[in-house]
Amino acid sequence: MEAPQSHINAVYNCISQWLSPDNPDLKRAIERTVDENLFGFEDIKHQILALKQALTPDNINRWVKKSGFIPNLLRRKTVLCLHAGNLPLVGLQDLLAVMISGADYAGKLSSKDPYLLQSLIKIFEENRDLQRTAYDTELHSFFNTMIDGWLFSGSHKNAAIVENILTDNGVISYDSPSLIRTSYFSVAYIDTFDKETVMDLTEAVFRYGGAGCRSVAVVVSPFSLNEIKCEFTDYIENFWLKNPQHQLPTKEITHRFALNKALGVNQAWLNDFLIEEGDEVPPNKFRLTWMKGDFSTFSAIINNNLDGLQSAYSTAEHIGKQAGNIIIEPLSTAQNPPVWWKPDGIDTLNWLQKNLL
Repeated sequence: MEAPQSHINAVYNCISQWLSPDNPDLKRAIERTVDENLFGFEDIKHQILALKQALTPDNINRWVKKSGFIPNLLRRKTVLCLHAGNLPLVGLQDLLAVMISGADYAGKLSSKDPYLLQSLIKIFEENRDLQRTAYDTELHSFFNTMIDGWLFSGSHKNAAIVENILTDNGVISYDSPSLIRTSYFSVAYIDTFDKETVMDLTEAVFRYGGAGCRSVAVVVSPFSLNEIKCEFTDYIENFWLKNPQHQLPTKEITHRFALNKALGVNQAWLNDFLIEEGDEVPPNKFRLTWMKGDFSTFSAIINNNLDGLQSAYSTAEHIGKQAGNIIIEPLSTAQNPPVWWKPDGIDTLNWLQKNLL
């Protein structure tokens, strides 16, 4: 078996090759993604730059150390990753976790993001020091291939459907280890409205049109929406000039605006996005709920929405504190998470070691 550090080095060398400015495969993957209108160039660029900052040798080693994982430990195991496609490269952490683990990787790529992740998998595939990889956008490509564990991100409903398909087609058994993540939104507590905070909040809410599970869908603040509306919308408009919203909402958002207006609900209508005062988690994208309240209100929102909540953010002295049963992360990291962040509160490397060893 290859030594743990040598294995990590082999993984990092592939990442470095992939992120190289002169990598033609990544360039072509970006171009195809944009040309086919899957994601906007600005969002892809943001994601690539964030990964360049996150995927350093020190950070990868820190992730391994924090997780307590021994790299290359799961040789002769196979892990199936069913990647989401709501954000560009959203499945990259799962891919890296499997490659670090030493288990063979089987990846069902989303048809909404078929090229970007593939450009990295190909490099892993060509490295003879690493384990085997297989990938496809069609789930049936993995039928009758028994795997040892599987990772899934999406809704509870889709997870159940996929599990039945995998079971019926000889991919998993009823007791196969599964890491199923279903969180879909995040929250923020904002008690200051300085320039840096507003810029970070704008990025946290409006990057990807609010499609990511780390995207802020609810803000709790001692300020009312009316108090910050004009200043906030100025920052939003400036953000959209540089980062046009790739997807547009359905007419449902327009109908929501009309209903709010009829009911006298305080709101800010931005044509392609709706901010409204209220107390509910928005059930769809392109909406932000602004809730006037204090830190205890923030904690209550967290405790009442644990099923779908991904992360909680704030600034200054609130970072690192506990709200409900969640530790508050810096608002500035909402769309730039470290490589060791824990989706749904679970460290993927640690889970692999505990469940597949």
